[in-house]
Amino acid sequence: MKRLKRLAVISSLLFFTAAGVAQAEMTTIYGPVYFSKANKKEHGHGHDKGFKVTFTAPVPGNGVIVVKNGAESGKKYRVSKAEIELNGQEVAGPRDFNKNADVLNYNVELLDVNEMKIEVESCKTCKIEVSVLGEKPVVREIPVPVVAPAPLAAPSRDFVPVQLPPLP
Repeated sequence: MKRLKRLAVISSLLFFTAAGVAQAEMTTIYGPVYFSKANKKEHGHGHDKGFKVTFTAPVPGNGVIVVKNGAESGKKYRVSKAEIELNGQEVAGPRDFNKNADVLNYNVELLDVNEMKIEVESCKTCKIEVSVLGEKPVVREIPVPVVAPAPLAAPSRDFVPVQLPPLP
């Protein structure tokens, strides 16, 4: 009997712990945007040290920066040196990039408003594709109370005529 009781308690704890660990659904909140050394001036956000972009997160907290090295163009166009900062913190540095690095994922902490700096220092045709994933906002359904109509009164046999004054 004690064994059965312990088993029930342990399985309950495991169930509730597993339910609490459920992860929020992630969705793209910025990007994909392509960056290369060649498009610094034509990108619109370029400055001497690369690019500076600002984006908002619908849900501040956990996020992922996804970098596709070479974008969809393949290994020949992969970046061998780049830097990425988010809100003043280095996310990726030159050591992360090389011709063998394909897709890079970085766990980050997102704020309401985020500033990302990207600097690409490779060949002019080399490029990276950057996307930011954030937690999908939870849409909660608001229950609408259903009010039943008042029951109709049965006609009364004790009918009293009422006379109303004429309208002005």
